[in-house]
Amino acid sequence: MIVDRVSLSDVLVAQKRIKPFVLNTALAKSFWLSELTQAEVWLKLENLQNTRSFKLRGALNAMSWAREKGMVKCFSSSIGNHALAMAQASQFTDREVSIVVPENVSPKKLKELDRYSVGIVKHGDEASITELFARRLAAEKKGLYISPYNNPEVICGQGTVALEMFERVPKLSTIICAVGGGGLISGIATVAKTINPGCRIVGVVPSAAPGMHRAVTSGRIQQSVQNYTLAEALSLNLEEDTITLPLVQELVDEWVTIDEADIASTMFEFLDHEGMLIEGAAACAVAAIAKKVINFKPREKVAVIICGGNVNRNDWREVVVDHLVGASRSA
Repeated sequence: MIVDRVSLSDVLVAQKRIKPFVLNTALAKSFWLSELTQAEVWLKLENLQNTRSFKLRGALNAMSWAREKGMVKCFSSSIGNHALAMAQASQFTDREVSIVVPENVSPKKLKELDRYSVGIVKHGDEASITELFARRLAAEKKGLYISPYNNPEVICGQGTVALEMFERVPKLSTIICAVGGGGLISGIATVAKTINPGCRIVGVVPSAAPGMHRAVTSGRIQQSVQNYTLAEALSLNLEEDTITLPLVQELVDEWVTIDEADIASTMFEFLDHEGMLIEGAAACAVAAIAKKVINFKPREKVAVIICGGNVNRNDWREVVVDHLVGASRSA
């Protein structure tokens, strides 16, 4: 066991905890990507999960664990999918949740959170400052801080994605997953490597935010200014003590870096071929296949995680404008 409380048996416990509240999302064959690669490519559609992201799984498992331990107050920091997941999970677990957000949080995201009975605290203008404040607040209030990725229960909750995939397609040989903090790929890889040690795990990062890949390459966490990326869910400074780093170092076999132009064009291609609008982080993983960055064996069984469908309106407007400009230039 690489990290305490992160194993196949822990993921199976997580699955039992969260099963009544999460969707067993479809694992759908992509004829578009299968034809492109001559492999058998499957899409794990977590964009259709409650809150439109896989994040509900981890938040729900962590708060269910808190309930079992008698912890009432839970804290976190996020302005994205994890915040929505925490808010939704609070209803299922009857936990008190407070979410710290930066002072410049968008009104749209606040409006989404206002649908739930959660406490909202504004602090700081940068994610790491907001996160440190949330941790301090949790300690002062004697509550549990739940990181979006640096938490064993969160990782095991995300690992239930892989359990569902192997139930549907037992002979999966390659899994492709976008990587930010590493919680999703750590959980998935823990399951996959236990079931099939030969399963190839491919991590995909945007070139504008390759934090985890850089940490794996250098062997240490490096803080940096976060560049803009359409895959905003993957852009963050990793916590110095994150338990995902040793998991990713041990379990991820290959890394792929995707540039912004390929993320944007893949969002359009996915909409054209699969009929769904996906967020940049999900498009990042799909681009590794659509742009033929990865080699596959004929008829190899491949799964790509469509991690979310929450698209920022301004980002989508930018993608559309760039697409139309590009189309006019080529006409």
